[in-house]
Amino acid sequence: MVKIDGDKVRNFRESLELTQLYLATAVGVTTDTISRWENRRYPTIKKENAVKLAEALEVSLEEILEDHEAGSQKEEVEKRQQENHKVDEYRLPKIFTIRPLLVLALVSVVTISGAFWWSFSGHQKINITACRDLPPHVAPGLPFPVIITVENNHAGSHFLILRESVPLECTPIEADPAFTSIDKKTGDLKWIYRADMQKIIFCYLAVINPGAEFGAKSQFEGTVTVRKGRSTASPIDGPDTLQLSTLHWADVDGDQKIDDEEILTVYDELGKINNINFGIEQIEDIWSGSGYRWNEKTKKFEIIP
Repeated sequence: MVKIDGDKVRNFRESLELTQLYLATAVGVTTDTISRWENRRYPTIKKENAVKLAEALEVSLEEILEDHEAGSQKEEVEKRQQENHKVDEYRLPKIFTIRPLLVLALVSVVTISGAFWWSFSGHQKINITACRDLPPHVAPGLPFPVIITVENNHAGSHFLILRESVPLECTPIEADPAFTSIDKKTGDLKWIYRADMQKIIFCYLAVINPGAEFGAKSQFEGTVTVRKGRSTASPIDGPDTLQLSTLHWADVDGDQKIDDEEILTVYDELGKINNINFGIEQIEDIWSGSGYRWNEKTKKFEIIP
């Protein structure tokens, strides 16, 4: 257990423009716990949580500890160094004349290593890209999937924030990974995600409100932000517009059929996403039949045998 300084934690967080939700996700606790830490209600926490907290704030553990706690740890380190120094003096009495050179070499190695870490690890800029896969058309009131593929050049673990702004006439239903939050005013979708891979696939299911007019176009836009010493924000590329029509979203060429290539594309892109019901049964039924048509009365597709 260690004692953290809540004021220091809050100051570091605000200086980096981080939210309590971000820290809570990074450490693996609730936002209420972060609030209690910052307000000194729980000044003593598990050391492993303190280490994660310091990592998320991009500082050393000692920098968020209370002064006397950090001082005691510093004294302990100095005491160990003195003991090691005495042992070295006892074992190497005949080569004390070259100790300054050894110290100088050691300092040089540490300095170079620190500079290397600062430039290429602690403050490495992560190149990140995101691409959206959006159907060209959808029918009103029927769910459709949106896939966002995020790739980066960083092999280690890091956090990213994905934001997706959907049109007002669009209602999100579910997602994999699950939404971290949905803005009640704007409907914007947000994820805070700990990435352990260089490629992550986000998928969400949405629906255009039944009252929308046919032919109307809906616009999507978003950004992905990653933080590893430096913040890097990139727009989500790929298709950003879909049109409301009487066509099924999987019928890409709009011929009122789902052919072999189209159903294979669905399986390739969505086959590994198990937590979202994107209507594969209906797609298979349309593929098995000779086509489909839109029933204006029922607001559903009818399969042509």
